[in-house]
Amino acid sequence: MGAPSSLLGNARAFARDFPRDRMPPGYLWDVVDYVPTVIDANLSSRGPWIWGSAAMTGDAETGIYAPYLNGDKLLVQTTNGRLFEVLPDSPYTVTDRGALPRARQNPILFVDTVVHFDTARAMTPRLITNVGGTPTIGAANGAHKFSPVGCVYKSRLVTGGAPGEENRVRFSVVNQLLTAAASYDNLSFIDTDLPVSALAALRAVILVFHPGSVGRIRGATPPSSPDDDGDMNPEPLFDRAGCSEPRTIAYWNDNVIFADEHGVHVTDGAVIRNLVSQGSILYFWRMLYQYKLTMAACTFLDYYLITVRRTDGLNVTLVCDLNKRQWFRFSNFYALVYIASSGGGGMERVWGGMAGSNRLARIGPTFFPDLTLGLTADADGTPVLPVIETPWYRLGKEGRKRVRFGYLSYDVRTTATVTRQPEFEPEALAPPLVPPELLATLAPVLDVGYVASPQDPAYVSMGGLPPTNGYTRYRLPLGQFPYGVAFRVKQTAPGVVTRIFDLATEAQPGESSRI
Repeated sequence: MGAPSSLLGNARAFARDFPRDRMPPGYLWDVVDYVPTVIDANLSSRGPWIWGSAAMTGDAETGIYAPYLNGDKLLVQTTNGRLFEVLPDSPYTVTDRGALPRARQNPILFVDTVVHFDTARAMTPRLITNVGGTPTIGAANGAHKFSPVGCVYKSRLVTGGAPGEENRVRFSVVNQLLTAAASYDNLSFIDTDLPVSALAALRAVILVFHPGSVGRIRGATPPSSPDDDGDMNPEPLFDRAGCSEPRTIAYWNDNVIFADEHGVHVTDGAVIRNLVSQGSILYFWRMLYQYKLTMAACTFLDYYLITVRRTDGLNVTLVCDLNKRQWFRFSNFYALVYIASSGGGGMERVWGGMAGSNRLARIGPTFFPDLTLGLTADADGTPVLPVIETPWYRLGKEGRKRVRFGYLSYDVRTTATVTRQPEFEPEALAPPLVPPELLATLAPVLDVGYVASPQDPAYVSMGGLPPTNGYTRYRLPLGQFPYGVAFRVKQTAPGVVTRIFDLATEAQPGESSRI
């Protein structure tokens, strides 16, 4: 009698810093377009992203969801130097609000004013107010210099990296608008050791980023005259990580997250940890970063999303579960920028400016799909076809094994038969189930393949599997006598939702002397 052995367990993240035949439990070789444990199974397919704006005259490059006192506004700066106001809800109309310089970081909100920086360092920060509900562009006073980056710390605007003083960090007067000279103290600055490439603020520290290192400024009061040094002290924090891509900076639980060539780092202002190293994808990151063109990131819920667009045309989006420090991937994301809301006016939301589309995409539905909408495809028409690749399993002690069958427990719906939360969907409204005899005649939606060698990139198909009405288990013939085996479960046709529950093999060891 056969005795299949379960292989998948609770694996839900991918790793590449281990040999494929020596991976620890809980990891797969690759996980693409699944959202582990969030929806309703250990591995459930993601939902589609949808368009979140009408067409603009350029790609979204930076932006902010600004909670003005008289109403929230979604503001976007495009690659052709225009400011657009985007209606955050359907029909997602856009309104051109005027010329705006291109920026390297997302704008920030200060004293009910959006502060937008010029990456070319040819203008003082632009000030976007919302008097009367209409976003209007103004200019900061010339004393603010032409700083390309900034943040807000203890009710002061902090800027840095202006021409001729690239290593200097400057401070505004507390809670003062920036149009008058009185709002700015020309003697309120601190010099750092290296050029400033980005700034971020925590409760008690300013993080000063350089391309290859991070410093910090501690204290509450900056210098304001030759006789008043304040209580702020600059000091180094870490010399093996930095940030030259301000659009990768995001905040999470009183921590700052940022990325550079060494990985994705998280810090509370005292200690820096590399999430890429902790998630065991350091090798993958190094190969990915080698041809980096742009990077953009944000936090959503307890996840950090980062998209790396490469010079070879590939776009790779990584998602980190910040609580577990584990990673998975999304395909068909090609964002130049991510814009996250704080959730103040409703549900927490995030938008991505998809390169080449001139439009924003709403990313939230990928984590919380509506399973009543039919076959899953992103708004650009690309179907969501998730894939997992497993470690290479030895299936026991070293030696050949007679591997007869593989077993997959799964559920792939191709009709909207059930919602993710049926308690919100009256049973009478659910479409009828497809008869099992009809399901067996439908075209396969999954392909299960195997490789007998850990380094073999070409999977041998074991067969295709049909859509289902619920939890289903199929057996597929393998019939090999290898030293071990790895599997790939690849979706080949669109579905409403895909759930992977278990993967097993039926194998018996051969004589240990067989080679």
